[in-house]
Amino acid sequence: MHELVCIMMTPATAEQLEQILGELDPFTIEKILETRATEDEVAEALADVEAERRAGERRDPTTARVAQVRAVLEELPDDADDEAYPQASAQDM
Repeated sequence: MHELVCIMMTPATAEQLEQILGELDPFTIEKILETRATEDEVAEALADVEAERRAGERRDPTTARVAQVRAVLEELPDDADDEAYPQASAQDM
């Protein structure tokens, strides 16, 4: 008999978003929370946006939620990169 295993992926909280992205306006945080993305998906979206802005490297999102978070982050002005959220490190991925 096969056992069904269900893995629950918990959406990131506002506090977790602040840890990953730094200080953002409440509207942006709410838009990201609405995606129900996990911490890992938010970190991946951040890394993708940074890679594209710095090196022109466009990565395919691994989930629809990563794509949604990336779309929100891409709406932020380029000059907000350094102020709004810290660089993602390999350790964050």
